[in-house]
Amino acid sequence: MGDDYPVYGPQVKRPLRVRVLQLASVILAVAGLILLYFYSIHRDIPVVKVAEINPAMNFAYVRITGEVIRDAYVFKSGGVVFTLNDGSGDIAVMGGRAQAEALQRAGRLPYVGDRVEVAGSLSVSADQEIKLRMQSADQMILQRKRSDTSSAIMLNPVPLAEVSAAQKDERISIVGTLRNIQIPGPGSKAPYVLTLERDGAELEVVFWDKVFQKLEKTLPMPGKIISASGKVDVYKGKVQLKVWDDADLHEVPEAQMPIKASIADIRAEQEGAVFTVTGTLGEPRSIPGGVCYPIRDETGDMAVLFWDKKVSGEERDALEEGVRLRVTAPLVAYKGTLELIPENIGAFSVEMNE
Repeated sequence: MGDDYPVYGPQVKRPLRVRVLQLASVILAVAGLILLYFYSIHRDIPVVKVAEINPAMNFAYVRITGEVIRDAYVFKSGGVVFTLNDGSGDIAVMGGRAQAEALQRAGRLPYVGDRVEVAGSLSVSADQEIKLRMQSADQMILQRKRSDTSSAIMLNPVPLAEVSAAQKDERISIVGTLRNIQIPGPGSKAPYVLTLERDGAELEVVFWDKVFQKLEKTLPMPGKIISASGKVDVYKGKVQLKVWDDADLHEVPEAQMPIKASIADIRAEQEGAVFTVTGTLGEPRSIPGGVCYPIRDETGDMAVLFWDKKVSGEERDALEEGVRLRVTAPLVAYKGTLELIPENIGAFSVEMNE
């Protein structure tokens, strides 16, 4: 039997030509995937206006440029959301756990007044509710903007007595009276330390020279009311609030200080003042452009009104009848009803039921 005949059985080998072709096809397939990936990253992604988005653009990959009108909020589940206005309309920008963690690690969570250019896939529902789903934190360009403290929206401040080590790495806002200032010596790498006090509790707010320089080397005087936003940290067993941006530290006029009150103590003639109320939500009632919840504490009840343009339906997911809520918002008296109207998702928080 000549050598030209194949030998069948376990000793059979594929001809060299077949093996070369198989290897070549694998290499081509992998190369194609790599090229496709680089194309998706570097391709010229079209910029669109919010007002131009329609249902036919569902899943389209686009870029949107605008100003942040609602602070980034990181959900306990790990996702992140913030709202942009591009001059033609508003759009909610969503990201998953990976995007939220990347933005947090880099200190790039967007806040009100920041300019953002972001790419992602559009989600357009049947009722024209539109969202942009960010696929990568690398495809967001952030330009910080110093906030105007005269028009800053007071977020729902956490009482100083409730700030604990369990909140480490969480971003919160606090308000308190400045009691003491520690200034580092010349050449020292130690931080500046402001001690705030409110309702008998104290908390240290720390920041470094970079923030001090942006504050035009001016510190507030003791006795002033200070608002600070930053990350909770623990240093040598002591809870602190670390501030990384000068825009997150400013004086608050006494007129803007939230008044912690029982519902029975709130009067219609106080309309316009900012109140902090804690109570239990009742059955919601849909109204054009929003939803209204009754809220009750041990002394009485009033209403909390959530406008869709300020707090989206997705941001209200945790709210339902029976939930205990703390809300900080301006008082409105409307047709004999007292209402609190939160400015954004940062103005309320769900409390643990007692």
